[in-house]
Amino acid sequence: MRKPRILIVDDREFDRILYKEYLEEVNYDFFELDDGHDLIDFLSNNEIDLILLDWQMPRIGGLESLKNIQQNKIFKEIPVIIITGLKEESVLEEAFNHGANDFIYKPVTKTEIRSRVNALFNLAEANKMLLLQKEEMIELNNIIRQQKNDLQESINIKSSLGEEKIKTVQSELQDKNQKIRKLELEMLQVKNGMKGFRIDLESFVKSLRERSKDDSLNTSARKLVRQLDTLQSSEVSYHESQDILDSLDPEFSKKLVSNHPRLTNLDLKHCAFIKLNMENNDVANILNVELKSLQMTRYRLKKKLGLDEKISLREYLVNL
Repeated sequence: MRKPRILIVDDREFDRILYKEYLEEVNYDFFELDDGHDLIDFLSNNEIDLILLDWQMPRIGGLESLKNIQQNKIFKEIPVIIITGLKEESVLEEAFNHGANDFIYKPVTKTEIRSRVNALFNLAEANKMLLLQKEEMIELNNIIRQQKNDLQESINIKSSLGEEKIKTVQSELQDKNQKIRKLELEMLQVKNGMKGFRIDLESFVKSLRERSKDDSLNTSARKLVRQLDTLQSSEVSYHESQDILDSLDPEFSKKLVSNHPRLTNLDLKHCAFIKLNMENNDVANILNVELKSLQMTRYRLKKKLGLDEKISLREYLVNL
């Protein structure tokens, strides 16, 4: 590690020797100029840590030297101590206005010059640390900013993908909802048609019984009515109800049947309708029941699923 370098700029050789003697115990490297004329050239070719600058010199004095130093961004960071025998306050003000860091009046004492030089070196070292920390903070801020941008970009991409997936699922659910509603409405039409057909069949059987004494024919007619009643009252089978659930959401179907194996085919149909977010009126029309009957069935289904009162049936099934 190199020793701190001090440049002494003074036209009097005796003063230059004196300053070195006062400071040599602190282990510095010294350089000398007898005028400010070659100061900028010297600084361009040598790395200097501090300048002791005499205010009054024959050709280029302290003020002009300060002005030349301040014109260069690199040199203006070098600490400068002005040394002068002038006591005027205007000189002190002018020196500080043009970049001087400290001021020593002649005659110079050993204690004063050593304390001023040490103080400036300590200040310069502190400034270097602050600049280094500032650069590190800027670099850290840049890293954080870049990471933030990368994270935001990743979030945007994931959000976009998530939104697309949600839209796709919603579209698929809507299509399935429409298909199932259409199927159930067609089934309702068939049931209603069967009701009308049964009324006509009963009228025919009654008329046949009045006109014919053939017991076998009457028995066959009554058997036909009973078969129609059985067909009309039979609901969709368990497997057909499960097919509806599987087409809606296979995982939902597996979890529902696995967690609640005692559910009936009607229970499964209600679960499918709720999962499809169908309106109660539509469900009531499809099942050909009153709303009160539908609500009672839902209440019993909730009990059968073992749900707490605070959890709604729809919430449980949607999140299953």
